[in-house]
Amino acid sequence: MSGMIATSNRRAVIGAGVTGRSLARFLSTRNIPFDWYDTRKSMVEISMSESEQLDAPLQFGQIKPDQLCGYDEIILSPGIAKSETYITKAQEAGSRVVGDIELFARHSDIPVAAITGSNGKSSVTTLLAEVAQACGRNAIAAGNLGEPVLDQLDRDYDLFVLELSSFQLETTSSLTPVVAVILNMSPDHMDRYPSMIAYHAAKQRIHSGAAAVVSNRDDLLTQPMLADTQRHSSFGFDQPDLGHYGLRDRDGTVYVAHGIDSLFPVENIELKGRHNLANAMAVLAMSDFLGLDRQIAVEVVCSFKGLPHRCELVGNKNDLRWVNDSKATNVGAAVAAIEGLCDEVSGQFILIAGGQTKDQEFADFGKLVSEKIDQLILLGEGAEEIAKSVIAEAIKGETKISFAENMQDAVAVAAENAGPQDCVLLSPACASFDQFTGYQDRGDQFRAAVGALQ
Repeated sequence: MSGMIATSNRRAVIGAGVTGRSLARFLSTRNIPFDWYDTRKSMVEISMSESEQLDAPLQFGQIKPDQLCGYDEIILSPGIAKSETYITKAQEAGSRVVGDIELFARHSDIPVAAITGSNGKSSVTTLLAEVAQACGRNAIAAGNLGEPVLDQLDRDYDLFVLELSSFQLETTSSLTPVVAVILNMSPDHMDRYPSMIAYHAAKQRIHSGAAAVVSNRDDLLTQPMLADTQRHSSFGFDQPDLGHYGLRDRDGTVYVAHGIDSLFPVENIELKGRHNLANAMAVLAMSDFLGLDRQIAVEVVCSFKGLPHRCELVGNKNDLRWVNDSKATNVGAAVAAIEGLCDEVSGQFILIAGGQTKDQEFADFGKLVSEKIDQLILLGEGAEEIAKSVIAEAIKGETKISFAENMQDAVAVAAENAGPQDCVLLSPACASFDQFTGYQDRGDQFRAAVGALQ
């Protein structure tokens, strides 16, 4: 183990969601005392008897501004903002603020590959874990994906592939990954961060302590400030220098290349779209630093079919394609999906979008939609705001805009207007909690509505 946790400190766990409960289990099983708070009045998911089994009765309700002052350490669930008054007051009084990844880093010496970015994190995390498993490693994809990482600590893994959100990174200081990557950067969670600079700073924390860093040459915000001891590789859509990944044209065929070596034709990758190509190169670069067999990595990368709710083909009848990209919960992810698919659409390109906007800017999204999308179907809280951006930023003709009450209505409107060679893409560019329990529920409702048409 890389470090012990002092049991004499006073500590508070804030939050009783999935991560908060994993924090409580972790501390309880190690006989580390803590107090446990959740700002909600009550929760269906957890009973008081369950919390008492975890050595800390759960205290529900509003936390007073000075209530946490005096704790040595405050352990935050990712859903709790560090800017909350009761957190900032405690910090001013001397409390340390950490999260689940920090506790993991203190308690584990198992190698880690760390992945963050505005878009593509889950796909890259899952794919890299599959590559490692194919190469004989007992690897798991975890972090901001699947089961909480602290619940995996006592299992027999030899590699953790961690998807890390900016919320997790801002409370982490002890992580020392074998390799780390920021895949891309675009505005997200502007309801949690005062500026893009603050969001960028949180993401950049992933580079600290990493033995090797992978960056995206086409996105300057991913570039690391490298220490002399850190190794570095990059990926991009240009021709790569030695030791880096990119694209190379040989006799009219475009290859994924590593330095001067052409590895395989781009068309061999089953998942189409430029964003999936970038993700594939990121996985190959990280695989190298992990010492994984490159040929096996190439085979797994090329055959990867993607994740549910991430540019997932859920219907294809009479050459009318229905694509579920419900996981696109921010503008950058939706832009990546539109740009990745637009060249493959020979007929109309119809987009279903909308939801909670998270204080995002939609000007660039409006420009792209007006240029690439033939019909835009909007639903949810942000529908009017997005429509105004598309109209205001129009650079080519007029995109037809419709409004829908719910997902079933949106699919019905799309079906009325779509035909052979068309593509209907659900890529909301927004969070889902105005009408759905999460992006999975949103995608499932889209899939069900499409299925009812078949």
